[in-house]
Amino acid sequence: MKYGRFEANGQSAYGIVEGDSIREISSAPFEEYSETGAVHRLDAVRLLAPVSRPGKILAMALNYGSHLHGARPPSRPEPFYKTSSSVAGPGDAVVLPPDSRRVDMEAELVAVIGKSAKNVSEVDALDYVLGYTCGNDVSEREWQSGADSDVQWWRAKSSDTFSPIGPYIVTGLDPTDIRIYGRVNGVEGQTCHTSEMIFGVAEAISFISRYSTLEPGDLLFTGTSGAPPSLKPGDVTEVEIAGIGVLSNPVE
Repeated sequence: MKYGRFEANGQSAYGIVEGDSIREISSAPFEEYSETGAVHRLDAVRLLAPVSRPGKILAMALNYGSHLHGARPPSRPEPFYKTSSSVAGPGDAVVLPPDSRRVDMEAELVAVIGKSAKNVSEVDALDYVLGYTCGNDVSEREWQSGADSDVQWWRAKSSDTFSPIGPYIVTGLDPTDIRIYGRVNGVEGQTCHTSEMIFGVAEAISFISRYSTLEPGDLLFTGTSGAPPSLKPGDVTEVEIAGIGVLSNPVE
């Protein structure tokens, strides 16, 4: 199933995407819903972030060997928080703060939690995932780990527009067998396969749920690979995941 959140005639709603149309539903797909009977052409609506205000966003640090650059791999999952106010949708601009110096994109698979998860086992963890979407964990490196870095990553990872997601939430994907591409201005800067994760989606969810209850609509960014490309005003970022689509955002 492919779900989208969209705006039509000044109103926002969720829908089920089939071909070139979207069938409106009565609520978010991680809630009970019914079809309203309204059908829209995809080219006649504006796609929005598939989750507008998640209760919380967690993101996996140091979760691909290619991103460690020689550092020792973590011995346990290392999630950190991003703020819900940093969410942006398809086509929304990533806005670079005026005093930022080096801002990178990070192409990632994002798991969307479908039901409340507390103390879940790794075996059962994926049962709590509604589906997956594309994500871009935009990161200001000087604030994150530069010579004058902040104690916390609050600016580096959660400045407004630093968490683009979309274009759709897709169910039924195998999170261990997905290829991810990151591009700037059409030039590929990242490519990886989710089998390269140090801690898979199930292991991450199980670990997090021991300490923090995951709720419907929460997001888990699952980590990035390699050496992500840096951004400047006028660039266009793309995160492409087979089966989900392309998340594209201009940079301002």
